[in-house]
Amino acid sequence: GAECPQSQHDLCRLLDEMRLIKDASEISILRRAGKISAGAHVRAMQTSADMLRKGVKGGLREYHLEAELLHEFRRHGSQYPAYTSIVAAGANACVLHYRAGDAELKDGDLCLIDAGCELDGYASDITRTFPANGKFTPAQRTLYDIVLAAQDAAVKVTKPGKRFMDPHDAATRVLAQGMLDTGLLTKNKHGKVDDVLASGAYRQFYMHRTGHWMGMDVHDCGDYTEPGSKLREERDALGQTVMRKPSRILRPGMVTTIEPGIYVRPAKGVPKEFWNIGIRIEDDALVTTGGCELLTRGVPVKADEIEALMRA
Repeated sequence: GAECPQSQHDLCRLLDEMRLIKDASEISILRRAGKISAGAHVRAMQTSADMLRKGVKGGLREYHLEAELLHEFRRHGSQYPAYTSIVAAGANACVLHYRAGDAELKDGDLCLIDAGCELDGYASDITRTFPANGKFTPAQRTLYDIVLAAQDAAVKVTKPGKRFMDPHDAATRVLAQGMLDTGLLTKNKHGKVDDVLASGAYRQFYMHRTGHWMGMDVHDCGDYTEPGSKLREERDALGQTVMRKPSRILRPGMVTTIEPGIYVRPAKGVPKEFWNIGIRIEDDALVTTGGCELLTRGVPVKADEIEALMRA
């Protein structure tokens, strides 16, 4: 007859490790998914500018752009969106996991879209922030360029031998300096960039991590700390001593997102020209032997390139 097993083993850790390093077949699918998703973002940007120029009756709504994304996903063979699309008009972009609703995109607003398709069981994840009318205001452009510089800094340290948190640290340093330069944080109150990082004051405007694993799930499994490492003393954002393991060493075949942002809610002491501006820029990065490959750059990321696309 049937016998009960003599022992049981949790396979999750073994399977997680297998999923963390992608093989050539998986990378091929991720590239295709990134290409489809990039095309969908391009379509949404162009639709936004076109509808505002034409003055469509009832106005341009978040759900209009969400529909364009889904249309493009399905048209190119994607079975589903990898997650619920975020299409955030104006101040809604300051809500991290805002879902596409019916808010109107008005002339002068920014639009933040965080959306990606699923293809053959693998996810993609792209965020772009663009002016609904195709032209950044000076204040929008100032913050946008800071976020893009932060992403560039993170990309440079996304390579084998670096640790998972190194891109976050690189991006956060650029963001913190930008906050001081623009007056979001004042030097009299918050000091220099090292003081801002040590105190965690930047978290008023940047409150999430710069990346996460990606693969079969958009937030894929796999340890973020190095296996077998020991706890060590570190200082947290409040200056308290905590015990943590060092973050994971990056290796070829790992895929992580790189997604810094700035989110400015109205508040005392914050320059009004920046109120209700929310910006995030996100790409999917495959760690390679010589650095990283951005799988999702089929959609423009520089401000001038976005404006040129939306004029076309």
